[in-house]
Amino acid sequence: MPITRRTALQRIFVVAGGAIFLPACKHESDNNQQTLETLADILLPASQTLGAKAVGAHLFALRMIHDCYPKDQQQQYMRGLEAFDQQARQQYGKPFAGCDLKDQQALVSAINAGQKSQKTDDLSFFFRENKNLVIRGYLGSQYFLTKIEVYELVPGRWHGCTPVIKKT
Repeated sequence: MPITRRTALQRIFVVAGGAIFLPACKHESDNNQQTLETLADILLPASQTLGAKAVGAHLFALRMIHDCYPKDQQQQYMRGLEAFDQQARQQYGKPFAGCDLKDQQALVSAINAGQKSQKTDDLSFFFRENKNLVIRGYLGSQYFLTKIEVYELVPGRWHGCTPVIKKT
């Protein structure tokens, strides 16, 4: 099949467009991905319902950070993520995702208890923003809005044909 000039130009533009949008599709390292996944599972664990990990709330948080936050806050978030993992290494000798559940819960509880004061360091920023975004991602997930809290576009129903009951 011969390629026409029109087809060749279309393919060049598709390749060029893909190269332009390629940086937006970059993914975090596996270690960071595992840390975020494990942290989401600690924040909203699975019980009778799915947890944050199962609905992908950690991916929502990461997407929001990369797409909606200014560059300086993105860098602060990533530094906070590294500080979070480093704190786990200092306390338990392993990255956060490699620690056992009891150690993970203890670390998250300790950091959460320190959040009462409005700190501005990288670790506090990371933990606060990640917690908020994971919760928002879970509450906006398809699973939550269809199985737990059924979303109704327009609240209330209109029943036009209801019998009128005469009160005596």
